[in-house]
Amino acid sequence: MRNHLTALREKKGYTPSELAACVGATTATIKAIENEHCDPGLLLAYDIAEALNACVTDLFPPVPRRVRLEEFAARPWYARLFCGMGD
Repeated sequence: MRNHLTALREKKGYTPSELAACVGATTATIKAIENEHCDPGLLLAYDIAEALNACVTDLFPPVPRRVRLEEFAARPWYARLFCGMGD
């Protein structure tokens, strides 16, 4: 999921490990979210937004459904097989 986490975290002066400690996550989790290797759960997204004094949609801007489906369709067949065709 595309995000603005790194920019907002740096603007607030947090390191990844400081932000992780604030939200009860690991530094690896914060870095994986920043690098778009994993998506946070809803509660973690809200915790991160609260720690950075931002809205969830500031961190994770909405993407139109058509774009999400196009990106999903571009994935290899085995990713679609294991991930399903949901949102």
